[in-house]
Amino acid sequence: MSDRQDIPEDEALAAEYVLRLLDADAERAFEARLQVEADLRELVLFWEAEFAALTSDLSDKVPSPSVRSKLIAELNGEEARPRRGWAWNWLAFPTLAVVAVAAFLAFSPMLRGPAFDPTLHATLISEDGAVHIEAGYAPNGNLFKVIPKQGAPATGRDFELWVIGANADAPVSLGVIPADQESLFEITPEIAALIDGGVLAVSDEPEGGSPTGAPTGAVLATDEFFDADLFQAG
Repeated sequence: MSDRQDIPEDEALAAEYVLRLLDADAERAFEARLQVEADLRELVLFWEAEFAALTSDLSDKVPSPSVRSKLIAELNGEEARPRRGWAWNWLAFPTLAVVAVAAFLAFSPMLRGPAFDPTLHATLISEDGAVHIEAGYAPNGNLFKVIPKQGAPATGRDFELWVIGANADAPVSLGVIPADQESLFEITPEIAALIDGGVLAVSDEPEGGSPTGAPTGAVLATDEFFDADLFQAG
């Protein structure tokens, strides 16, 4: 990592994004830029490689809960300070960066995987507009990302996602999704094979998901998967 303190703003933002240090609004704004700015995507890939290299010789042992609690408390304290100054100063001290990256990656194994670069996209909007969910699929790592935009299930209910393959006889569950935060998870190759040419759906289910393996509540919205480049261009 560089010892420079005059790190360009976009470079600092990319580093914070990779480490998931941006707040929800800043992360959404940054991801919107990622859709249209190739240079920004290159910066994200650069920092992913930089941070991954810092952890190449780390032990696979997970820190104790007390270490995790202290780290989170310290990070929450830092979040109250001005973002730019904190980030730039942090990036200027490689030793501190190694410690923070090591701890963060130990608690977030997903960051050790490939970058999320979707090729297929779906937009779920209910007929009344009360529910709006964006989703994308990246074949590199079979990663699936869900971005809730609007709406929440009723008390005691959950939203559950389903994939309906072009030639499938029945929908396959992608699981219950949180309505108040983005989620990124890996799907099986079998489910991934259903996505190209398939349909995504969201249903209203009992808390914890459908008890039958098929939708039991109202199907709130559906959409065919389409080329993510078309979505980005729009």
